[in-house]
Amino acid sequence: MLLGMTMCTSVLKTILALGLALFAEVAGAVEAEVTVYTENFAPYNYEAEDGTVLGLSTDNVRLVLDEAGLAYEIKVLPWTRALRQARSDDHALIYTMARTPARDPDFDWLVPLFRSEFYLFARADDPRAVTRDALAQGSFTAACVVADVACELFEWLGVPAENVTVMPNQGALDFQLVLAGRADLYLRDKAANIEQLKLAGENAAVIRQAMRVGYDGGFFLAAGHHVDAAVRARVRAAYERLLAEGRYHVLGDGGDGR
Repeated sequence: MLLGMTMCTSVLKTILALGLALFAEVAGAVEAEVTVYTENFAPYNYEAEDGTVLGLSTDNVRLVLDEAGLAYEIKVLPWTRALRQARSDDHALIYTMARTPARDPDFDWLVPLFRSEFYLFARADDPRAVTRDALAQGSFTAACVVADVACELFEWLGVPAENVTVMPNQGALDFQLVLAGRADLYLRDKAANIEQLKLAGENAAVIRQAMRVGYDGGFFLAAGHHVDAAVRARVRAAYERLLAEGRYHVLGDGGDGR
């Protein structure tokens, strides 16, 4: 009798263990893992020495994803790789990404992170007037980093392709090329340019705003249209709740000095 009870108890424990394992598996299937990609682009998103991803945009991304109740991991990659992952991975989000007409067909722009104010920048000792006509006529050379929005906007502005030097994604090589006198112009968001000059230890006086670019699509947390619509809806709903409750602020709309 005792042996039978022992065997029965053992069978019940086995069934319970299997049930718990099955429940965990089902729960994991319901709560999809999300990987969020970005690049080193201080002060908005950057990787600290201990591997933690920090930054102004990162804080807002974490706020929204925590509100959405999603399990997520943030990974910092070179921008070209981050963009490739966002285009191909069914569980990928990406930030801080500029919204452009060329990217619109592929991405769902879930959460605005900060406004954009794009300018062409030239060396302060280059007094030439920069105009759309002069750009289209090939009067200026330019530099941009591969897969960056600047490359797309130079094309949009009509700069001849042969006048644009596309640099590898290894830091802000575009403005370094301009400072070295090997290109005339680079393109950057106004606030981001100030911060990146500071980080590079460059005096802002060596650069001047040469022309305002009439395209300000903003920077976003985004997802490809191939990402589960339910996941995208959860992120957007979380953002809208935070915004309605006054707990979310687009960078530059108050409180951060930009």
